[in-house]
Amino acid sequence: MTVSGRLKAKVISAMLSPAGHRARAALARARGDGPLAYYFDPEDPWSYLGAQVLARLVAHYELPFEVHVVGRPASDVVTSLAQRDAYAVRDCQELAAYYDLDFPGRKTADPGLALRMASGLIRPLSAEDKLAAILQMSQGLWSGDARPVTAALGRTGAESTVAVAPHLAAAAAAQRKRGHYQGGMIWYRGEWYGAVDRVDALEATLSQQTGRALAGARRVRPEAERGPLRLATDKHKPTLALEVWFSYRSPYSYLALEQLPSILARYPAPLILRPIAPMVQRGHALVTAKRNYLLADAKRQADRLGVPFGEIYDPLGGGVDRCLEISERLMGADDADPAELLAFARSALRGVWAEGRALEEDAALRAVVERAGLPWHRVAGWLAEPTGAPRAANNALDLEAIGLWGVPAFRIGDLWLWGQDRLPLLEDRLRRHALAGAG
Repeated sequence: MTVSGRLKAKVISAMLSPAGHRARAALARARGDGPLAYYFDPEDPWSYLGAQVLARLVAHYELPFEVHVVGRPASDVVTSLAQRDAYAVRDCQELAAYYDLDFPGRKTADPGLALRMASGLIRPLSAEDKLAAILQMSQGLWSGDARPVTAALGRTGAESTVAVAPHLAAAAAAQRKRGHYQGGMIWYRGEWYGAVDRVDALEATLSQQTGRALAGARRVRPEAERGPLRLATDKHKPTLALEVWFSYRSPYSYLALEQLPSILARYPAPLILRPIAPMVQRGHALVTAKRNYLLADAKRQADRLGVPFGEIYDPLGGGVDRCLEISERLMGADDADPAELLAFARSALRGVWAEGRALEEDAALRAVVERAGLPWHRVAGWLAEPTGAPRAANNALDLEAIGLWGVPAFRIGDLWLWGQDRLPLLEDRLRRHALAGAG
């Protein structure tokens, strides 16, 4: 373990500790950061879903709030905005089908209509009026109907469209100063919450502070509204494999693989694990604001899931390379067993994200290898003659081919999902598939 690696691990552990969390909260209070604030990007479909969640939250908890309209994410946090936007539309379709939310979109937003929306939303409106306008205009934007936008602008008025870009850029810069970098996010008392993905965590805080029952702002639709699927075959239930892309440097991959066995115990499916190199090795930068948020958010999620997290040692370099080599050999064996790779991946990820193990060192790697039930002498032989893990490179290309870039990612049949937050949707697809096959 290098001195710099050890120091970096200590800094990260301190940041993620309860004391670090309290320090950040105290700093936010000292700065007087104001009431709950929502950051809305007109062209971002997740922002529209988040606005619906926000409306339920502020109504139930009677919260003062602010709404800030921001521009598109900068290139240093989103390297392919067009790819992200196309995926976001598909993802919001799935989210709206699973949760009780509205999303009529079938394609990416019309930039001209979004610009008209923004020309009204940058006006000096009350938070309540701005949120009402967002909900009305967004429904029109995503359904391809300009009339709701025109009607809302009749009430809000509109600034010159020339004024929009500077206003959105300034709002985005202020958001970055607070520690985040994209729309669809809620800021509350020093913490960031994805308005759709993290509303449960936010509600737990709000319920405790106000003494009110949970609002259920993100409600799951009844099962009767969600399935079963209609299968292409009449008599035979097709066997659908579940493909999972992950990285040994991804905290969310760790959280996903920790949850996966219990899902597959309820709804068995053939499993294909597809490890890939970290994003930074595939040309995707990770700026400080994004890295800090992802670590803090992963820690919060791990705590809610009861998964150990926080003693971290970055595996970038030798640690990742050795894990990918072991994965390569496990996948390439004549008698390859997905359960072996899953056991190793879970053990290695826990070593990285919960135990601070430097996997470039033999002693640390041997511990996670043997915990996974693999013989060290066999693994050591593989590492002595590395192959370069060509399957990992091919896995990354396959991920790009289906329009995704980050991990964990999942594909089953015609459904592909990104992020450990989509595991409920994945499980629902497995459930519906089982029902359809039994019917």
